[in-house]
This record gives sequence, C-alpha cells and structure tokens, in this order.
Amino acid sequence: MKTPIQLFVALAVLLAAATVTAQVYKWVDKDGKVQYTDIPPPTDVKGTPKRVDTRSASGPAAIPAVPTKSAPDKDAGKDTAKGAPAKPLTLEERSKESDKRRAERVEAEKKATEQAKLDKANQERCKEASHYLRDLETGRPISTTDDAGERKILDDAARSAEVARARSAMSQSCK
Repeated sequence: MKTPIQLFVALAVLLAAATVTAQVYKWVDKDGKVQYTDIPPPTDVKGTPKRVDTRSASGPAAIPAVPTKSAPDKDAGKDTAKGAPAKPLTLEERSKESDKRRAERVEAEKKATEQAKLDKANQERCKEASHYLRDLETGRPISTTDDAGERKILDDAARSAEVARARSAMSQSCK
C-alpha cells in the first residue's frame, strides 16, 4: 500500500500534466472577432474552430488573453476634452505643467498661512472681548484713562456702551 505522501506526489504530477496539456481553441465569433478559449466554442461560429498548440520547443507558449464580456471603455485612448486620441506630452509641456502645479501649491500654502494668522488673531480678539464683557457684567467699578492721562470711572451709560461694544467685537471675532 502506498503512503499518503506518495499519493499526494502522484496526484500533483497528474494535475501538473493536465494543466500543461490543456487545449486552447481559436475561433471567430458572430461579430467577426477572433476568440481564444479553453472550452470548445459554440456550434454557430463562423468557420471551423482550430485547436491552438500551446507547446513550443523552448517551453510553453504564451496564451493570448481571453476577451472579457464587459463593454469596452469608450473613453480609453481619447482625450476627453477633444475626443481625439491622446498624445504623449513633450518634456517642455510636462515641465510647464509641473511649474504650474508648483505655483498653485505655493499659492495655496500662502493662503493657508494667511488664514491661520487671521484665525489666530480672531481667537485672541474673541478671548479679550469675552474677558472684558465678563468684567463689565460683574458690576465692579471699571476705570479708563482719558486723552489727558487722567483716570475715570465708568458711569452706567458708559458701561452700557462698553457692553454693547464688547458684544459687537465678540460677534465679529468669535465664530
């Protein structure tokens, strides 16, 4: 009786031999396209199906790819803007496109940096306005300095005006 390893090796050799001797058929379908398959073609094909020899003296030959049943890509190989075949770009054109992308990237980084600075300044204004509003709403006396450098305490009317100004500053900077 043979051991399981011997049976496995014998089965592997048989399977390898079966794949090497697989048949490939070449035939023309009803649309006139040449087809290659490993199964016999349907009976309603044009002409007589031929068996393709996949072996060669130097080893197995490359078997042509089997066409798929999916619809072909209508845009393949075409420039989408003009509908003409796409041609490769020259070195000069690629260089110009690269320079353009680089300039756009630099501009975008510059805008992002400016926006970050603006956002940071708004956060500071918001923080200062909210602290000032909180101080105004506590009711404690608030002093200011006039143009002459003298210290004055805010009266009720001045305090109300300062509260309105602080709320306005918060509505603009606290978003």
